[in-house]
Amino acid sequence: MYRRLVGRLIYLAFTRPDLAYTVHTLAQFMQHPRQEHWDAAIRTARYLKGCPGQGILFRADCDLQLTGWCDSDWASCPLTRRSITGWLIFLGGSPISWKTKKQHTVSRSSAEVEYRSVAAATAELKWLKALLVAWGWNILVL
Repeated sequence: MYRRLVGRLIYLAFTRPDLAYTVHTLAQFMQHPRQEHWDAAIRTARYLKGCPGQGILFRADCDLQLTGWCDSDWASCPLTRRSITGWLIFLGGSPISWKTKKQHTVSRSSAEVEYRSVAAATAELKWLKALLVAWGWNILVL
């Protein structure tokens, strides 16, 4: 039941950026969930029930401008000491792409973690710009 609920939350997280961190954390325990993980998943479902109208909205008069934000947290996982990288990309005022993920390696410094975060966000911005230009959109990247 836990896997089924978290799988549905993962699906919802594609259109609800407010769920990204919570679902990321819940998904780490898919193989061996405990009662506290189930309770957190149920609490997330109750949150969704309380605020059904949120999601991604695009305005008709938005400017075609890509803006990216990134951040990282050095050695934030208490179990593995790996860092977490996250980024968020906006088209106009609407979020269109985001991700939070543990880095693959243990970094030696916070500067190294920040460089990895900037590199991941830059790669996503370049890919989105190429995709939108291929569709014929004139895009400004900030």
